[in-house]
Amino acid sequence: MHKIKIISIILFFCINLYAKEEQSLQIIAKNIEVKGDIIDASGDVLIFSPHYYISAKKVIYNKKRSTLELFGNVNISKNNEAVSLSNHAFIDVKNEIKTASPVLLIDKKSSVWIDSNEVTKKSDLHIIKDATLSSCDCINPAWSIGFKSGDYNTTDQWINLYNNTLYIKDIPAWYFLIPLAPYISTQNLIMSYLIVNPPYAGFSTNTKRRSGLLKPQVGYSKSQGYLYEQPIFYEPALNYDFEYIPKIRSKRGVGHELKYRYKDSKSSQLNISTGIFTERDDYFTNENLINKEHYGWNVDYKRTNLFSSSKSSDGLNISLQDMNDIEYKNTKYEQKTISSDKIIKSEITYFYNTNNYYFDTKLQKFNDIYTGDNSVVFQTLPQLQVHKYSNKLFSFDDISSSFDFKFNNKTRTTGIGAQISELNVPINYSTYFLDDYINLSFTEQFAFKYIDYKNTNNFTKAYNLTNKHILSISSDLLKPYDSFIHTLNVNTTLTKVNNIKQTDDLYGINSTNTELSSFTNSNSLDNMSLSINQNYYSKKSLKNIVNHKMTQTIVDNNNSNVLGNLENEINIYFDNASISNRILYNHDDNMIIKSTYALKYKKEELFGNLDYSYIIDKNSVTNSYKDEEPNKSFTFEIGNKVLKYYTIKYKEQYDITNNIIKLKEYSLNINKKCWELDLKLTDTLIASATTNQKARRQNIIYATLTLKPLVTLKQKYIQDEREE
Repeated sequence: MHKIKIISIILFFCINLYAKEEQSLQIIAKNIEVKGDIIDASGDVLIFSPHYYISAKKVIYNKKRSTLELFGNVNISKNNEAVSLSNHAFIDVKNEIKTASPVLLIDKKSSVWIDSNEVTKKSDLHIIKDATLSSCDCINPAWSIGFKSGDYNTTDQWINLYNNTLYIKDIPAWYFLIPLAPYISTQNLIMSYLIVNPPYAGFSTNTKRRSGLLKPQVGYSKSQGYLYEQPIFYEPALNYDFEYIPKIRSKRGVGHELKYRYKDSKSSQLNISTGIFTERDDYFTNENLINKEHYGWNVDYKRTNLFSSSKSSDGLNISLQDMNDIEYKNTKYEQKTISSDKIIKSEITYFYNTNNYYFDTKLQKFNDIYTGDNSVVFQTLPQLQVHKYSNKLFSFDDISSSFDFKFNNKTRTTGIGAQISELNVPINYSTYFLDDYINLSFTEQFAFKYIDYKNTNNFTKAYNLTNKHILSISSDLLKPYDSFIHTLNVNTTLTKVNNIKQTDDLYGINSTNTELSSFTNSNSLDNMSLSINQNYYSKKSLKNIVNHKMTQTIVDNNNSNVLGNLENEINIYFDNASISNRILYNHDDNMIIKSTYALKYKKEELFGNLDYSYIIDKNSVTNSYKDEEPNKSFTFEIGNKVLKYYTIKYKEQYDITNNIIKLKEYSLNINKKCWELDLKLTDTLIASATTNQKARRQNIIYATLTLKPLVTLKQKYIQDEREE
């Protein structure tokens, strides 16, 4: 027997051992005894290998079998990612088979830990018994899951748990259901119990994109029953994936949703979704729905750099959608906003841009899902625009020109359609004088508009050719004071209109035929525009304090000067707030026809917004604003973060004119290190596809509990649903 024994407080003894796979193993300890193939080390033992860092009070190493038995304060760190803490552990270095009892496993990437009475490790699979899991502090965690058995795959980063109990602090969560038992149904009580005491739970500690189950959404509605939606995600390749979402509403019906995402290049993205929801017979009858099945589809594709070069840019945007009624949107998974659309739009847009030219084309198709009749709905097939940026003309620095061309084909099955072409060519001369205090600009602008009416025998073609002489005089002034800086821009623009040639059938110019009202034309008259734009800045911080804009137009109508609408806008900025107001004043009726106010406040974590709108439209018969009632509404939102982790918000949209609350929303967010809770209560109007076409009002409670980073529980409880 060969025996070496060294005891030292300062000096350590190091032995390098090599396994058959040429893996280096180093043992450092205060005391080491070697007995043949057995090495007994004690006293602050440290073990190093290419994958492991281990510390313990005592270690027995069998060189022949390549096994390690560890005792006392065992700390095992693998690849600097997973940590195991135990009093006793056994490791087979060759086969990576390990047992430990008791043990604390820690995944450093996700901060998830498992405290178990016994763990057996085979390769990358930990087999766990009688354990507690959490990502909070190990001492008195805010939440934890106790389970009888489970397994944790460190390579796949996936955890399976069986016979689970959710704890809040050290209290089982189902205890909190006991006071609610007399007030909720037996079915709801059983559902809630299964949520906090699931017989099985499986989740990933890996936040990377991968196949598997995504976050489910569960809920309850008095009229629709239990709600359950569970996305199943499949990722066969890095550049595309699928998502299938079965949907169950126990009293209403079932549905299916399928999503496909594909990335064919670095600058593109394709998203396709389709779905169907089938109503139960009793729900379909009781709710007076138009359709028993609600189905639809969406295709969205975005791509840039198709044909462009280093000196240009381009992009293609395709957004197509169709559905048989609005309930298709209202039953979709993760519905973030309640839809009230009556006409939906599909659009294809392409643009190409260079330093000298800009071009785009659009195809737009509108679908009336409210009536199902598209015969009178205009379709834009296509719309074109070409713009030439302003540049010098004939090498004169002070003279520049540009042009705009637009083509719009507005077509429909029933009613008049038209192909509208517009060309606008301005030639501008600009110069400064009086030591650059005054800028003078003169523009000769030629505009041609041609309308080719379709689907009618009453009208054929119409055109309008005009020439405008535009003289603009402006000045930009700046003056510093003791505590602020004042800037002032004053502009006066005179426009003389010369109608060179025009034909009949131009609605708004020489025709009042309502058949042509969809193709309104602007009747350009001689006018003068006066505008002021001034700013006050803090001299110390250079921040804007006040911005004020005012514009007044004077129109020469049959040799009589008529004042156009006066526009006045003011913005006042404070350290933590701002106030703005914009008004339109009509001189003919001596009244304000539009006024909007906005108040914004934010200081540290407290914020608030208030928006008020007052709008009056012209009466279509009398052509007067006085004969119409104003539309008044406001939107109010306030929120604050309190006690570091809590954020509370309230939002309301109110239609003052009709005395209707469109939306009330209360929300609470608690965001802590290892968990987050979102609670939101909404009272809102939604559109519906019913035979009486009445809107419905819903009271909905949304609850999202996230046990970081493992589980997100979503619940949607439709508390009340009624017709308005």
